[in-house]
Amino acid sequence: MPHTYHLADDVRFTEVTHGGVLLSRRSGQYRQVNPSGTRILRLLVDGEPVDGIVEHLQKRYPDVDAAQITRDLHQLLDDLAAEGLLVRV
Repeated sequence: MPHTYHLADDVRFTEVTHGGVLLSRRSGQYRQVNPSGTRILRLLVDGEPVDGIVEHLQKRYPDVDAAQITRDLHQLLDDLAAEGLLVRV
């Protein structure tokens, strides 16, 4: 079964001009993401599985290699999980 992610219980995600912000109320950890990262997090928060996010990005960016999209997406999600902002399940 493929893994997925969700926001950590204490984390709030807010969209702002030109991107988004993740804030951990417990630790004070703060992370700003660009518009692409915001799109990814919005899909994730809305319940889209990782595979669905990959498909969405491939349609949105058809000139980008699918393997690169997948690597970059997993890198972002793994980094946010390592920072305690996302939980991998």
